[in-house]
Amino acid sequence: MSDVNRPRAQRLMQAAGIDALVLAKPESFVWATGAPAGVASLFRRAGAALALVPAHAAEPISAVCTELFAAPARRALGAHQVLTHPDWVETADIRPWTDRHDLGAAALVQESWKAAGRTTGWNRPTAFDARASFQQLGLLLKQHGLLDARVGLDMDFWPVADFALLQQLLPRVRWVDASPVIARIKTVKSPREIALLRQAASLAEAGMRQALASVRPGVHRDAIAQAWKTGVADEVARTGARLTGQWEYTTVGPLPWQGGGVIQPGDVLKFDVGCLVEGYSSDSGRTYTLGRARPRTRQIMGALEAAFEAGLDALRPGEPMRHVHQRATAAMHRAGFAGFSRGHYGHSLGHDTFCEVPPFIAAQGDDLIEPGMVLAFETPFYVDGEGGFIIEDQFLITERGAEPAWQLPRQLVELPA
Repeated sequence: MSDVNRPRAQRLMQAAGIDALVLAKPESFVWATGAPAGVASLFRRAGAALALVPAHAAEPISAVCTELFAAPARRALGAHQVLTHPDWVETADIRPWTDRHDLGAAALVQESWKAAGRTTGWNRPTAFDARASFQQLGLLLKQHGLLDARVGLDMDFWPVADFALLQQLLPRVRWVDASPVIARIKTVKSPREIALLRQAASLAEAGMRQALASVRPGVHRDAIAQAWKTGVADEVARTGARLTGQWEYTTVGPLPWQGGGVIQPGDVLKFDVGCLVEGYSSDSGRTYTLGRARPRTRQIMGALEAAFEAGLDALRPGEPMRHVHQRATAAMHRAGFAGFSRGHYGHSLGHDTFCEVPPFIAAQGDDLIEPGMVLAFETPFYVDGEGGFIIEDQFLITERGAEPAWQLPRQLVELPA
């Protein structure tokens, strides 16, 4: 099932003067089609799988993919909306002839290849043939009357060599960079995407509870991180969630970038963690101390807490994202950190190669906050000599405001020493 909000896509594409989108990034292909991009997409080259999204919401989404992954694409989009090209994997379908007991395996395979139209001397490509893929795309564009159209690409993905070949094979099309438009379409999530992100956040928070229970003097950072992973695994086993990945940036002690070390009384413990469910990554973080916090730790966390509350007050529908950035920064300055400068205080979440996806809560962020967005809002600070600090929550934006995904307290918590 596609997660593209077609009316929203139509409005944004028409405002940008774009007649259709061609999506080559594997994660965007999955988002647009609801089908896997296939193993050829692991090469991260354009052409392995392509989704065609016409601007007009009534026109169907279609796709080009490898033969090996045609079946799920056709189930998702319809048989007539999918064209294919070969990859390197040799296959044969002998099911129509399995009752021919007079034929051996080789003869049955030959029947299969003959029925598929394979000619003598035909050879598979080394990986996949982008030329064949782009030629199939040309047929889809022709079917939709788009050969002379203005078509947007996810140019933040396309390798230069692949784009040059596309221009050579389909010279009549007016190709434009639609990366910002695609990001804006993706920002408002479908109900399915919201559910996956909520589940991902729930798994990560369950892991946090187990990680916190493991903290005591002399415990290594890696053991705390492993306890978080174990807690996530236990919650996956309990709920049956489809975990597809997890990541953590856990730091202990006064040097947040040292990559290890054991925790001692007074040390700062920072968690920045996320889980992926069907490719959708959560992102939240908390800061603790083992035993009583040092005065400077309290001063830094007090400022970050004030900045978080100031920014959160602007995290509501209709506000431009830069207002959140401005208020958080102003609060840090009022707290005495007059030179504090953070490039962004958060980002959208979704299905991508990295959990941080646009739009960003930045000084240049003119995008308006809208209901249906899922945003990570954070106030981090990394101070060599004191520690790594973060307050971060994942929020669903609703008509009423911002709903957090985690229940753990955001304030500095002193863990028993």
